[in-house]
Amino acid sequence: MDLQTFDAQRKALFREKRQGITGSAHEHAARIVSGILDEMRDALDREDAPKAFSLGVAAKSFRLSVRNLDLLRAKAFSRMGRMPEAEQSLKEELRHFPDNGEAARLLEGMLQGRPPAAGGVDECDELIALVRDYTMLGEARLRSLYTLARTVCERDVPGDFVECGVAGGGSSALLAMVVARHSKRDRTLYSLDTFEGMPDSGEMDMHQGTQAEATGWGAGTCAAPESAVRGVFEKLGVSDIVKTVKGLFQDTLPVLRAQLNPVAFLHLDGDWYDSTMTVLVNLEGRYAPGALIQIDDYGYWEGCSKAVHEFERDRGIRFDLHVIDDTGVWCEVTESRQYAG
Repeated sequence: MDLQTFDAQRKALFREKRQGITGSAHEHAARIVSGILDEMRDALDREDAPKAFSLGVAAKSFRLSVRNLDLLRAKAFSRMGRMPEAEQSLKEELRHFPDNGEAARLLEGMLQGRPPAAGGVDECDELIALVRDYTMLGEARLRSLYTLARTVCERDVPGDFVECGVAGGGSSALLAMVVARHSKRDRTLYSLDTFEGMPDSGEMDMHQGTQAEATGWGAGTCAAPESAVRGVFEKLGVSDIVKTVKGLFQDTLPVLRAQLNPVAFLHLDGDWYDSTMTVLVNLEGRYAPGALIQIDDYGYWEGCSKAVHEFERDRGIRFDLHVIDDTGVWCEVTESRQYAG
């Protein structure tokens, strides 16, 4: 079956899911993905890693939890020399199927060759070490999250925390642990995600001119079951602080906005143009004085930075963006964007 046919059937499945018709459509999609996995294995046996990679992109776009899909993706990444992405794919496999022994052994071998974390005994190092296996964020952005969240807590900025884009839950856990240790008031962290992987990218969602789907990190990737993410929070002792909110931002944020306290901190990790714009629009006017925002994908996905600057232009404002690394930025919310009640 060609990829265009896969895509048409995938879109039909999602229409049925949103209408509440899931049984037969889900079974049909599972059969399709099972067939793709057979083709991936065949491609890997023939040493055709690029073909296996392309098939993996198609399979992930169905946003189904299927055993060995991410294991096969990891093998394709590995044979293409993309070892960090192979590691992340194995972690994604194990979030869904923690009993997958082959994935666990491959990951253990990769981690043995990874340089140890930098020495240090401060709290930031401690918390990053605890969440490192549950996040795709680099150390600079994790360190920034810690610093900004602690700043909000120590300044006693009123309101709750919001994270849009959760993946494995590591960044949410880091924020929640900072709240637990440093907040002078009760706060809730709202962690929003589909928990089924990334939604479809759009035509503006590119990295260095390459469309998102062609990078291998498009629709259906960065997935973790909500139960697995909640398990991370429980393991790290922050379950009582975090409230997960499942669904597309366009569906969940309008509802959450109506009941949300002022937002003291926002971690915007939605990747795509539409996701970024949806978050910015729906949380406009909901920020506390002194609130801080970290945008994870500004320097990586072109659609994300485009959404930020279009929002600035349309509102006649300018974010005072501070660079974290080649991907992330942060800013303080200006007075005109603060909580409107």
